[in-house]
Amino acid sequence: MKKWLLITGIVLLCWWSMTTDIRAQGSSLRLETRIDRLESELSRVRSQLTQLEARTSGPSALPPATSAPGSPNELSLAEQFDNLATLAIEVRQDVRDLQGRVAELEGNPSR
Repeated sequence: MKKWLLITGIVLLCWWSMTTDIRAQGSSLRLETRIDRLESELSRVRSQLTQLEARTSGPSALPPATSAPGSPNELSLAEQFDNLATLAIEVRQDVRDLQGRVAELEGNPSR
């Protein structure tokens, strides 16, 4: 009788520990999924914030991106590079203009 009680107890303990592990793994997977979704959402929000900052700082060569990442309307790598190059040229021209204005204010007409 004691032997059967001991075996039953061990079996129940093993069963309980296995079901606890399975529930913990399921919970862990759900948490990982939620974290992945939150990271994706954070990336999207950062992108939108960058776009808003670019719009408020002045005219930009980049069109407003309204599509979600991974959609067919997303810019290709070459288009992104072209936009980046255009922005770099615009920034360089803005710096030159500012340097000229500073030189005028300081009384140095060299440009």
